[in-house]
Amino acid sequence: MFALPHFSSRIVVGIGSSCIAVVVWSFARSMRGFPTNPHLWLPRLVLRSVADIRRLDRNAVVWIGLIAWSVTVTALHFAGVTLEIYSVISWWDLLTHSMSGFGIAALAVLTHRDRVAMDGSVWWVVPTIVAIGAGFEVYEFAFKAFWHDWTVRKYVVDTVVDLVMNTLGGTVVTMAASGYLTAIDRPQPDSPPPNHAD
Repeated sequence: MFALPHFSSRIVVGIGSSCIAVVVWSFARSMRGFPTNPHLWLPRLVLRSVADIRRLDRNAVVWIGLIAWSVTVTALHFAGVTLEIYSVISWWDLLTHSMSGFGIAALAVLTHRDRVAMDGSVWWVVPTIVAIGAGFEVYEFAFKAFWHDWTVRKYVVDTVVDLVMNTLGGTVVTMAASGYLTAIDRPQPDSPPPNHAD
């Protein structure tokens, strides 16, 4: 009798990724500064990017850079799949996952920059990236076949490495944004103190 690989011992990856996505997403939502109504994030991203690009200011340049980044990551991924680069070049997977985490984190920060500035907190981005990455692993488990012949160990290691690389990419953006928020909050040495009277 034919058995789907989804119902083999490798199901631990699908169930584990689902649990990680749910738990970490709940944690992210509880953090200070987490933007409201996550179901509206994609429409907000589209509206914010279009409005910023129309203004042709510095934010437009950042959006255009992020669009180019997204196209590059997508091209690298599809090249990896269609040309079987993933199986030939061991670091290709590390590259695409770290770039994905970086790009998604940058999109989240730029889309919700008003909220980030108001709350002075951006660290909700890291668990959000973990949750999105784990959700992508669930998608791969459900709809992709590349792992069907893998051992449980190989599949678990691949999934953990993917999540770590997504998280590292997202953490770089979060650290940069947090550093920026700290720098703009710090009083400048040449500026007079508040309520300074001459």
